Amino acid sequence: MFIGKASLKQLTLSTLVTAAFSAHANFTPNLDGTGNWIKNQKNWQFNANVSDEFNQPGNWQTPETTKWNRYHPTGWLGNNSFTYSGSLAYTHNGNLVLEARNGANVGDKHTTGIASSKTAFKYGYFEVKAKAANNNIASSFWFFNRNPDNGHQFEIDVYEHFPYQGWNSHKKFKSNIHYFIWTPEDGNVDQIPNYESPVDMPNAGVVTDWHIYGVLRDEASIRFYVDGENVRTIWKSSVAPEYWPGDKSMPVILDILVYDWQQGANEPSQNYSFYYVDYFRVWN
Repeated sequence: MFIGKASLKQLTLSTLVTAAFSAHANFTPNLDGTGNWIKNQKNWQFNANVSDEFNQPGNWQTPETTKWNRYHPTGWLGNNSFTYSGSLAYTHNGNLVLEARNGANVGDKHTTGIASSKTAFKYGYFEVKAKAANNNIASSFWFFNRNPDNGHQFEIDVYEHFPYQGWNSHKKFKSNIHYFIWTPEDGNVDQIPNYESPVDMPNAGVVTDWHIYGVLRDEASIRFYVDGENVRTIWKSSVAPEYWPGDKSMPVILDILVYDWQQGANEPSQNYSFYYVDYFRVWN
């Protein structure tokens, strides 16, 4: 059953949940041959309280304030190449839009949008439908946790799309896990280096096609999905226990940004970039 964006706005909450579940069925990870693995084995249910279809009435609206912040969970503002701006994360035509543009503040090279969930998540299945920005800029979907006692950082990067980097073209999907230890001498040092695992993307890649991206987090693994297919699994047993991010409660971050190593030809080539997210859905 296909339900258009305009129709969704007219539905009651209970109908919306049923419709979202039905629309989602074709992409539910088919892990046991029946498509019911999540519901039957984990008893995970669609969670409307934290999911978002981004269907706020009107355009250029603030994302639902009971679900999203428009800043980094730690208050981090950016790096030498960009600064986050809450005003560049908004809903428009039924999508969350994360915009990047030339720097609006003195000294900024770029200003970019971010949305971070007010809820921290642990186990569950998490999914977005998204189209990356058509530029050499990072359109990302990730989980982040910082230990306030020692500053150590855990990450699960469902994807970081740099469409025109040679090592991560618009035809690649790259997932990552990280555990960073910070020291005054070296800054953040990744204890799980070179863990990215590029996967060939179907169809026309990440910038001209919409794709369904998912991650399943349970007690034993982190599993990544593209358009309903399991493209990568990282097992807890394969990672040192102190480095494993899968057992940490983390907010979700959707953002568009420029890394500080992006200089010269590696910088975004356009004044404006737009990263679109049609929905964020959670089963837990």
